[in-house]
Amino acid sequence: MGSTQAAAVAAVCGAWLLASGCTIARTYQDSPLRGDVTRIVPGESTRTDVLREFGPPTHIFHQTNGDAFVYSYNRLNYSSFRLRDPITGTNWFTLTRRFETRDRLLVIFDFQGVVRDIAWAHHTQELPPL
Repeated sequence: MGSTQAAAVAAVCGAWLLASGCTIARTYQDSPLRGDVTRIVPGESTRTDVLREFGPPTHIFHQTNGDAFVYSYNRLNYSSFRLRDPITGTNWFTLTRRFETRDRLLVIFDFQGVVRDIAWAHHTQELPPL
């Protein structure tokens, strides 16, 4: 292979590298759930106890038979690598990895502000590295 051909191959490879792209994102939405869910006892704990233990909720829903507090925490790790033709703009290859986890806490109150029911899901273990 002559030096002209080698230069042409190097130019094509360089253009491909310039046309490729990589995206890495780590997103955390809302705040981690603080407090101990076992301290909230249906029929005994009040709205004040829940606010003291967990702080302000992410959402408040007013229902016909009382209110509901929703606490949520979402974590997202995302990475993407794209190889694109520099001349035509055609996408030749994309590799994407996405890991998402969330914690949710739902506390339902009666009209007097006493906890009627509670539901909790904890799924925000450590996410794998990108």
